[in-house]
Amino acid sequence: MPEARRQRLSRYLQQENTDACIVVPGPNLYYFTGLALKPSERLSFAVLTKENRLLFVVPRVELSKVEKLAHDDLFWYTDEQGPDQALAALRQKLGTLGRLGIEEGQMRVKELKAAEMLGAKELVAIDKTVDKLRVVKDDREIAALRQAVRIVEESFTAVLPAIREGVAELEIAAELEYEMRKRGSEGTPFGTIVASGYRGALPHGRAADKLIRSGELVVLDFGAYCQGYVADITRTVAVGEPAPELARIYEIVRQAQQAAVDAVRPGVTAHEIDETARAIIRDSGYGEFFTHRLGHGIGLSGHEEPYMHKQNPLRLEPGMAFTIEPGIYLPDKGGVRIEDNVVVTEDGCLNLMTLSKQLLQL
Repeated sequence: MPEARRQRLSRYLQQENTDACIVVPGPNLYYFTGLALKPSERLSFAVLTKENRLLFVVPRVELSKVEKLAHDDLFWYTDEQGPDQALAALRQKLGTLGRLGIEEGQMRVKELKAAEMLGAKELVAIDKTVDKLRVVKDDREIAALRQAVRIVEESFTAVLPAIREGVAELEIAAELEYEMRKRGSEGTPFGTIVASGYRGALPHGRAADKLIRSGELVVLDFGAYCQGYVADITRTVAVGEPAPELARIYEIVRQAQQAAVDAVRPGVTAHEIDETARAIIRDSGYGEFFTHRLGHGIGLSGHEEPYMHKQNPLRLEPGMAFTIEPGIYLPDKGGVRIEDNVVVTEDGCLNLMTLSKQLLQL
């Protein structure tokens, strides 16, 4: 699978008159090589040429992970040596480079300086090219997304009995992360959000030491990794009887979210999906309190293309996977967000999530 992906990328390099590109540790390196390397203080990266030749610069400690892929095109260094000699040897191996592609959105200054040492006449961004390759998921990727969704849904159900008055948000977050790990999650793609009461009006309200109170809504936004792929879920529950306005905004968000899910099909634009949900919230009088885009792509990254917002004219294609997560956030009162993970199919939409979206009162 990674070999086929590299062939596609090399063809793009040829079309764009780019001699080679650098891929740094992270989701793109995993996508094109199957290697799950993480950025560290030690310089590591791969080079893919337009002839589909794969080369690596890595520290000696990572040799065993890389040598089966690179063979003679592997340039390693010890901690004592540092990477300069390896970079010089790589430059000689590559020869004269005209255009060298770089990942502007992923690359650190460390990798940028290394790229400059390869002597290319021009550095060009390849982010949009890579986004085009990754935005449509194949069957294996969708299967991994399904498994990640199973982990978050089962973990949410397991934690529900712990969400009660007097329990700290941090305790709920810890329980969620423990339950996900038990079910095979490889980590969390972002800081777990548990935001109760007035803190629910913070779209990114990371779990704090606040105690949950009766009558409050609790927003839970968390994620899991499975085979490198991300599931990202948000559910909002009530502890006790919520105030009438809080119950009302919950129902508005639920209707808006479901309408957007129902609108997903090939050919519809990202903007149109965003507007479907946004119009319902706006017409209900809460438009100013929906303060973010409707959703974002999911895959090897928690946030990737396609981004579902009102300025994106991208037309949906089968295999695109993304979140649909409208919200209403009332300062000093509370907030609601409901999030599903969906995949565009040939004739509509597959919602990977199965949990009910009716308001749960705990």
